[in-house]
Amino acid sequence: MSLSHKQLFVVSCGLALQAAILVLINGLLPAFTHGMDMMWIAFQAWAVYFIVGCTAMNGLKAWIGYLTGIIASIAIVKLMGMPGIKGLPTIGGMNLAMAVAVFIVVIPAIMSENIKNMVPALFIGSGAFFASLGYGALAAAVPSGCQNTQFLYAAQSELIYCALGLSFGFITVWWRGKYEASLAKS
Repeated sequence: MSLSHKQLFVVSCGLALQAAILVLINGLLPAFTHGMDMMWIAFQAWAVYFIVGCTAMNGLKAWIGYLTGIIASIAIVKLMGMPGIKGLPTIGGMNLAMAVAVFIVVIPAIMSENIKNMVPALFIGSGAFFASLGYGALAAAVPSGCQNTQFLYAAQSELIYCALGLSFGFITVWWRGKYEASLAKS
C-alpha cells in the first residue's frame, strides 16, 4: 500500500517510538550480557528481519543463522590454533593461519544452505561475533585464559541482542499491518 505523506508520518512516529523504547530497554540489557552494550546488533537484526521477508518463521531462521555464524567463528578461532595451521606465518600483514581456517570453515558454512540455513545471517552473525570479542566489558567479565567462557559470554550477548532486534522487526510489521488495514477500511 502506498502511503500518503501524512500516513507515512504516523508510521515514522511509530518507528521512532519503537527505537526510543529499544534505547531504554538497552539500559537494562548489559546486566544480562556481561556488561556488554551491543545495541547495534539489535538495530542490525531489526533490519535483517525486513531483509528476510518480514515473517516470524524467517526471523527464527535469521536467529539460527546468527547462531551458526557464531559457531563458524568459534571454529575459525579454534582451527587457527591447530597444529599445521597455527605455525603459518604472517606475510606482509596477511594472516595465513586465519586465511586457511576461514577457507576450511566457509565451505560447510555455504553448504549449510542445503539444509535451509540462512547463509547471509550466518555471515552477519559471524561478523558481529568477531566484533564482540573486542569489547572491553567482555575482557573484564572473563577470567584470564578462559577462552571458552569468552566465547560463551560473547555468543549469549549477541543472541540476546539479535532476538530483541528480530522481535522489534516482528512488532513493526504487526502494528504497521494493523495500521494499514485500518486505512484500507476507511
